[in-house]
Amino acid sequence: MNMIVHYPETEADKNELGKRAAIIHNQAVLLYVQQLSCPTWQKQALMKAICTEYQ
Repeated sequence: MNMIVHYPETEADKNELGKRAAIIHNQAVLLYVQQLSCPTWQKQALMKAICTEYQ
């Protein structure tokens, strides 16, 4: 399969792409943690640890 990819050319477009990628990554992590089979307090502690590590 061939794909044509158009990369952003301006700094503003690069920043926008970075923001959108971060949002998608955040949503994926949140969904994964929500689906874990552990108590809510453990999920909250995990999310807090993730946020502390990556700020």
